[in-house]
Amino acid sequence: MNRAAGGTRSVRHFSDPTYLLVIAAAALALLAACGSEDDAPTPPSAEALRDRTVAALRQLSTVHFEVAHETGGTDLGGGLVLLTAEGDALFPDRAELTALTVLEAAGINLSMSIVQIARETYVRDPVSRIWREADPDTIPFNFVGMHDSLADALAAASGLAIADGGRRDGVSTFLLSGAVAARAFAGLVPSAVEGSELRIEVWIGVEDALPRSVRMVGVLISGDPPEMTRLMTLRDFNAPVTVEPPL
Repeated sequence: MNRAAGGTRSVRHFSDPTYLLVIAAAALALLAACGSEDDAPTPPSAEALRDRTVAALRQLSTVHFEVAHETGGTDLGGGLVLLTAEGDALFPDRAELTALTVLEAAGINLSMSIVQIARETYVRDPVSRIWREADPDTIPFNFVGMHDSLADALAAASGLAIADGGRRDGVSTFLLSGAVAARAFAGLVPSAVEGSELRIEVWIGVEDALPRSVRMVGVLISGDPPEMTRLMTLRDFNAPVTVEPPL
């Protein structure tokens, strides 16, 4: 190798500790810069998130829903207890669902299918499997406008707080918690009692502000124990849905 007269060239070897420290520091800085892009988003205020969710709910056209109880069930009267309900709502005024109930005295599980179209209500008898028209006031819930009902309840919530909700339904969420008067859910549960307050937790999508889960704790209808806990799960927002009268 030729060198200029009187000149020298210093070559750093990869085994040089000082050189390795410089490279490591540069790599760590690069990783930190790249990692910052994937950090959890800065949460909005609890009130701002609530307002976004209320607006997003009111704009829905359809949703798939599931309702369950952490323990027990909702007393429907006549010894019949609702355990779970699952179905689809087509806004503004249609819903269909299957309700799993238990006749407590006999310990018999019964599956009931229900279609609600505005004030028209149809129930499929769990024994004969025959569809019949029913008085809508005999059904303890009303899913036809559940998007507005949930929006109304959230709009009335107080004592709001926000936290990281982890992932639900495959998306990152914020966890919004607070308190809501039971009567604020009257659009969804017409028999919701006066003078009771529910603790709520709502897992809300970071990107779309739509609720994936709503957990309600407290007395919603007469006869509920103080710590009655219901969990509503929502998914398949704005997916194609058809709801037609069964008769």
